[in-house]
Amino acid sequence: MNSIMWKKINSFEKNHKSIDHEDLRACPICGSNHSKTIMNLESFQFYLDSDKTPKLFDVKESICLSCYAVYLNPCYSQSGFNDLFSEAGQSYGSTEEHTDEQISWLKDNNLLNEGNCVLDVGCYDGNFLSKLPKTIKKVGVDIDEPAIKRGKKRHQKASIKFFLGDFETFFYDEIEPDTITMYHVLEHLPRPVEVLKKLHSISKPTTKIVIEVPIIEDGNTNDINGFFSIQHTTHFSSNSLLNCMTLSGWEVKKIHKISDYNGYRVTGSISTKKVDDSSLTLNKKDWISLNSSLSSWYHAIDSVEKVVQNIKNTNQFVIWGGGAHTEYLYQTTSFFHIYNKSNFIIIDSDPIKQGKTWRGLSVYDPSILNEIDWTNTSLIISSYGGQESIAEEAYKIGIPDVCIIKLYESIRRY
Repeated sequence: MNSIMWKKINSFEKNHKSIDHEDLRACPICGSNHSKTIMNLESFQFYLDSDKTPKLFDVKESICLSCYAVYLNPCYSQSGFNDLFSEAGQSYGSTEEHTDEQISWLKDNNLLNEGNCVLDVGCYDGNFLSKLPKTIKKVGVDIDEPAIKRGKKRHQKASIKFFLGDFETFFYDEIEPDTITMYHVLEHLPRPVEVLKKLHSISKPTTKIVIEVPIIEDGNTNDINGFFSIQHTTHFSSNSLLNCMTLSGWEVKKIHKISDYNGYRVTGSISTKKVDDSSLTLNKKDWISLNSSLSSWYHAIDSVEKVVQNIKNTNQFVIWGGGAHTEYLYQTTSFFHIYNKSNFIIIDSDPIKQGKTWRGLSVYDPSILNEIDWTNTSLIISSYGGQESIAEEAYKIGIPDVCIIKLYESIRRY
């Protein structure tokens, strides 16, 4: 037990503001500076502690009063994005089931015809591209250099051409793509219209683009992360996505809603229409969706708070999860405050986080669980999507059931 450094709450209170992680911006869809703040979390940390500049950021979500788009403002600076991508790498990527469904859908919609060129924007390590038919020319672009390097090494036989660079400015010297795919990428980008304009510029008149994002209409969840994920900079509605595509020169031709998670998929083609002020479409129901999403978020916080306050007979807490969910637990609930006399450690399976700290608390590999006396210790599962798999792992290790604290009664994929 000497290898575990338990710490109390007072040891990780940090209130130093890091101003180099944020940039103010206009509406990412229409460019208006007329907006209203609808949510604010002060001094949000993403994610691990830094020996240099504290990585704290005031999370402010705004609604544009000109086009009703919802977005993060201020947005992350380049250093902020670097921290997100370097420490949240395991949060990105798609499940095998989603990838298989996406490919089947593309085939059914004649977007993977023999000899076609497919450009995957936000290709990560190329797993999606590697599964496309051998008759397809495969091209991928991403800003994640380690992922690109892994992809080149892992998929050498798949004949994938990788490009590394910013989606707005990346160099492209391949043939014009027949199909462009962007699965759950656009919501992460600070300038989505400019990105789609870039893709428009390297396309041919017959190019089709397939974009999938989560939308606020389907964003109600019992997760304290809520629909307004810290990793997303633009929170699309079906209408704001339409406006984004229209203003960048694309015309929506087909809409497909995914049934088992929050995925709104559209197919677009090069538009021949002139873009002007009349191109924007306003939908006042976006305000209803916004309020519904905020209401479900507060309800989620209330439900988790009730679980937190019912924890008994605990002097020590093991928190399984060193990512955004633990920061939300800190930001939105009383957990770290009413148990401020208890001792804490964090465990996480991500090697990037192990050996580091979050707000002063040490992050360990899960193997450390074998050293813990569970007599007066509770395990808090600080993950939404991973709750059940973590609980199963905890059972296998032999952690007593009474010591395992689940924060959610049910999990909804979204």
